[in-house]
Amino acid sequence: MVLCVESYIGRLGGREGVKIEEQILITETGNPQLSRYPLDERLLG
Repeated sequence: MVLCVESYIGRLGGREGVKIEEQILITETGNPQLSRYPLDERLLG
């Protein structure tokens, strides 16, 4: 199973923002992150 965790980052009441999604593979032996794209630290708050 793949679980997608999505966050919206923007100013409260603002008109613009960014959606950040991480994809995680759920298995019996572990939960590796499938997303490999590096995130810009400035977008993470």
